Amino acid sequence: MKSDAQVNMKSLAEVADSCQEDVPSKKYYQQMLLDISRIDNENLNECIYSRYHYSLILDKLPELASTGEILPGYPGSVAVGRLANNFNNYENPHYGSKLLDCIIAKNISGDVCNKSKLSISDGQKYRSYSALISSWLSSYLPYVCPSCVMANDEVSGSREAILKAFIQWFIKLDKPQRREVISLLGDEDEARVLRQSLKNESQKAVGEYQETRARVWQQEQERRRRELLGN
Repeated sequence: MKSDAQVNMKSLAEVADSCQEDVPSKKYYQQMLLDISRIDNENLNECIYSRYHYSLILDKLPELASTGEILPGYPGSVAVGRLANNFNNYENPHYGSKLLDCIIAKNISGDVCNKSKLSISDGQKYRSYSALISSWLSSYLPYVCPSCVMANDEVSGSREAILKAFIQWFIKLDKPQRREVISLLGDEDEARVLRQSLKNESQKAVGEYQETRARVWQQEQERRRRELLGN
């Protein structure tokens, strides 16, 4: 795999190896009580994107790994990764994610928390749509944190319950840790740019993998052609 300054090729190789092992494995999905009936290259790409993105989150905020869980089996670091990945899908530059405003409001039923609720959960049990996991539900949790899928389904994918648990986790963090989380999930321009850069690099990692896979396939075809023709 050729070196690329914008993609950590060592991390990509590790992620690709793990995804190639897990994505086609029925046993991998069974641990989440999922019955996946269709697996294709899109699932592999989703796995690589999600795991690479999460590795970037831990690289940027390494202390997150030891900050505990928002729900049993659901680390706060994974929730941060999912929010960082999803916020830019919903936020308007003029209004932002309003996560900090939501936390301060202490009322998750208000409009100020709408974007946070949409971003932290699909509002469904994964088990309800497991056969169409890549079409109906986000693949971030299944490919990053199988135990998080179980935690999600225990509360029926309730956006309110998961956001409430996240806020309680956030409030218990040390103040420096809170500032770090908001530096990634807040409304400041720097936070927006950082979130988008993590997404861009993760997408580029998928592209690097696809290019490498195609190149290896082509080399293998050439090798077989030479063997067949005796060259």
